[in-house]
Amino acid sequence: MHREKVIAKGPTFVDLAPRTTWFLRGRRSLSHSIFRFLTEGYSEVSARKIAECLHSLCTPSTKIAFLCCPTAFVAFQHTKRLEGARLLEYDQRFAVLSPKQFIPYDIDEPEDVPESLKGAVEIAVADPPFLNEVTNTKLRQTLRQILHPTKGKLILLTSTSVEDIIQKLYDSPPVGPLRRTSIDIEHGRLANDFACWGSWEGAEDLGRETEKAEETKEKEKD
Repeated sequence: MHREKVIAKGPTFVDLAPRTTWFLRGRRSLSHSIFRFLTEGYSEVSARKIAECLHSLCTPSTKIAFLCCPTAFVAFQHTKRLEGARLLEYDQRFAVLSPKQFIPYDIDEPEDVPESLKGAVEIAVADPPFLNEVTNTKLRQTLRQILHPTKGKLILLTSTSVEDIIQKLYDSPPVGPLRRTSIDIEHGRLANDFACWGSWEGAEDLGRETEKAEETKEKEKD
């Protein structure tokens, strides 16, 4: 089973300002296919949770890279902009989101990444575009290149249907061993259950503070 991948066939830009969603407010124009892809990604609640949890790991100088997950990148930057954030994505139409932070990335060329990223990324957030071992093997190759060897942390967002595969592949620092975090992921397009894994000791606790804060808010409402 695999995820549909957006393939660049030439952008047709339309003005979407009057109907921008929570994470696209302020953007003047986007390709309709990009807009559709983003709005059918993680649910608003999940995207906000992911963004908040990621920011809890960052300082103003943190270098964080988003691989194949533009929705998470947009949510993260919408919550609080970080200059050290980068989006590595195949479809170059996503460059419109943040041209200076966009890096063209082809998962079939896993070693083709900028020298400036190699060994420099402190946090990598990845959502494998296809749910299989081959794709994750290539993604792991890229992640091992860009993550800092001792400080690097991986956050992997993917289907629980490939848990056996990812546990096998992401098995040693800085990409593993993986621990399932406390972040609940709701995905708008896929029937598969999604989850979030982290590669560092204590990653299981990621998301618990956000969960407690939401429970407190609910109690206050009552």
